[in-house]
Amino acid sequence: MKFHTVTDYLEAYEDDPYNHGVLPVPLVADYLERSPPAVTAMLRAGSLTEIVIGKNKFVQTSSLLEKDDAEAKDVATVRQYLMNMIARGETSTFYEPIMTAIGLTTTTPAHRTRIGAILDRISRDSHEEKGVVLSVLVHRKTAGTTRPGPGFWGMVESEGLYDPEEQDKDDFVREHTKLVMKKYGKP
Repeated sequence: MKFHTVTDYLEAYEDDPYNHGVLPVPLVADYLERSPPAVTAMLRAGSLTEIVIGKNKFVQTSSLLEKDDAEAKDVATVRQYLMNMIARGETSTFYEPIMTAIGLTTTTPAHRTRIGAILDRISRDSHEEKGVVLSVLVHRKTAGTTRPGPGFWGMVESEGLYDPEEQDKDDFVREHTKLVMKKYGKP
């Protein structure tokens, strides 16, 4: 959407403030905890809507709200997937079925980044709720013993749950999975 002058933009805004509200790229970058170039890339990719007023580019507020709603829905869907696994007594899954449940694929780098952010949010929420990290159940496909990916390890280390100097990764996964099943499973 493009407006040649501020007057054009203000007239459109008066007609429909929800659809024409704008935020500057740096403010959106702060909100999303991304860099301004990352937000600009999101605008180019169409995951956020751009509004141009004269020579200035902004993010359409409603597109940011829609993005938030979609992300919240994906977080809820993935969390429910994990809770259903726990209810069935399943102690691990791979990324692919979880990603498929929300329309993502493992072959798209942006999708892998997105599932990482979703799992991080679920993990931080579950850590706050019950002191455990639900994403311990999501493993990478590898030969032999499987375990969560690098994002998981960075998160549990930053939360003080895992010390690579003191603990073996496989032991941690085994013990933490038992805790998750105990805290979220049926009594």
